[in-house]
Amino acid sequence: MTKESGRLRRWLASIQGKLIIASLLISLVPTSIAADLSVRLITHVVNNDVQSFLHETSALFLNSFKQSQSEAAGLARFLYEQKRGQPDPVVKADGAFLHLAQTLGYSVVVVSDRDHRILYSNYPIQHIEPLSPEVRNTLYALQLPDSNQIMTGGSFVYEAGGGSYEILVGTWLDENFIENLQLISTLDLRFYYRRPSGFQMIYSSRTDAASGTPLPAEVTSELEEGAESVYDPQAEDGGYRALYLPVRNGRGEMIGVMSAGLKSTELPSIWDLPINILITVFAAGLGLTAIAGLFVSRRLSRPLRALAAGVKSITAGDFDHRVDASGEDEVAELAQVFNHMAERLGYLQSLEVDLRRRDRLSALGKVAVGIAHEVRNPLGTIKTSAELVRKAGHLSASDTKLIGYVIEEVRRIDGLIEEFLSFARPREPLRHRMSCASVVERVATFCEPELSRHDIALGVVDESGDTMIDADENHLFQAFLNLVLNAIDAMDKGGRLTILLERRDDCLATSFTDTGPGIGKDIIDKIFDPFFTTKPRGSGLGLAKVFAVMESHGGRVECQSSPGAGATFTLILPISKPD
Repeated sequence: MTKESGRLRRWLASIQGKLIIASLLISLVPTSIAADLSVRLITHVVNNDVQSFLHETSALFLNSFKQSQSEAAGLARFLYEQKRGQPDPVVKADGAFLHLAQTLGYSVVVVSDRDHRILYSNYPIQHIEPLSPEVRNTLYALQLPDSNQIMTGGSFVYEAGGGSYEILVGTWLDENFIENLQLISTLDLRFYYRRPSGFQMIYSSRTDAASGTPLPAEVTSELEEGAESVYDPQAEDGGYRALYLPVRNGRGEMIGVMSAGLKSTELPSIWDLPINILITVFAAGLGLTAIAGLFVSRRLSRPLRALAAGVKSITAGDFDHRVDASGEDEVAELAQVFNHMAERLGYLQSLEVDLRRRDRLSALGKVAVGIAHEVRNPLGTIKTSAELVRKAGHLSASDTKLIGYVIEEVRRIDGLIEEFLSFARPREPLRHRMSCASVVERVATFCEPELSRHDIALGVVDESGDTMIDADENHLFQAFLNLVLNAIDAMDKGGRLTILLERRDDCLATSFTDTGPGIGKDIIDKIFDPFFTTKPRGSGLGLAKVFAVMESHGGRVECQSSPGAGATFTLILPISKPD
């Protein structure tokens, strides 16, 4: 329990805990207001959604009328075209046409004269009357022996035998007319049609609705005045929410009204459960606030932890460490400053290493030059004396061999001293405008036998174009040669050496990449130091000479390597500026 309480105290004391608690406290009042506004907004949205749904439903119902009337008129014309030219002027539908019409959803075919006397019908229809005689392709009232039915359809009028006839194809206006809307049991679809006594209901999807029910007077008044629709949230004494759409003829006269309604009991008022809604919205608001606070706190604390880790890495000497600086806020700006600081520290460290190396080289050169002069004098005496002893001719074979060893070792030591003196006291470079590619070609030609003997493939890629530099060709040749020889020693079992020349802004970079074992991180900072070598008989001056040549030419040398992945030495020299 003590451990858990300690964790809680630490969390509360952290920036993350403080931000979350502050977010919750600040959000109490806004969340309460938001809960109240949410209730009002939900009520408004529900009313708008209901009104929109009823409007779309009514429009769908009217489109069903228009579509059925247009299709029915086309079928009537199709029937006339089939029977045209027969002796009987009265067109009659055969079984094939009736099957086609029923497949398309039309079951009634009636042929009448201009006085609406029925001359042919596939139903025992006794009388037919358009509900609005001035409108063609509309609704019809049909009198059957045992009932009266309303039919919607379309007609085609033709002339034959001196008389005028009308073919009427239609479908019953019943519950099957809009089957897709009948799936909603709480939906009440009604159609009111203008009759001499006013607008009366001729169709309803409810079985308990009385036919002939008049349209409410206030709805009729608003629609007659030009309203596009009327929404009544208290239709039928509050039992329904209904929307009314007018149906107008070609002259703009309203001949019918379509209505769609939903039971109010199926849409309970939001205010019936205000406490539950308030509590739900309030709790949801606090939860979202806590989540937002957690997100913000993590967004803030994570980069701060990364900065702390970066400071620890810099303190430990890892100046290559970088932190994520994405974003545009103050934390990202701080991260960018930190990365810039780390980069500058790394650069200063490299400068310090170079300065220390130069100091060591300078001090070593001064001491070594004096020692070399002192050593060369007795070496010359030893060599001369040994040669005189060997020429005396009275030595045995074994003694002559030993004297030969002495002379050979003296020559080797003299060669090392000469090499070191050339390193410690190099001559000034004799610069002239030249192409670095020519030096690379010279080195490649010179080393070709040695490369072939060690089974090493050499590839030269020149992307420098006509870039020129001011340099001493012999100095560069010696530096390039040292790098190639080091690569040959590194790839004792064969491999590939690639030399790449490319221009980088105002500099020319020449890279030597081998496929050898690479250089360990623990020694990569020491490879340019004099006398540092990993070879059994190496002098340790090869890379130190390369470094000195680059320094004397105002350039620099870089090394990139990973153990097992080879090494790349890059010599960077400033390009020659035009006179």
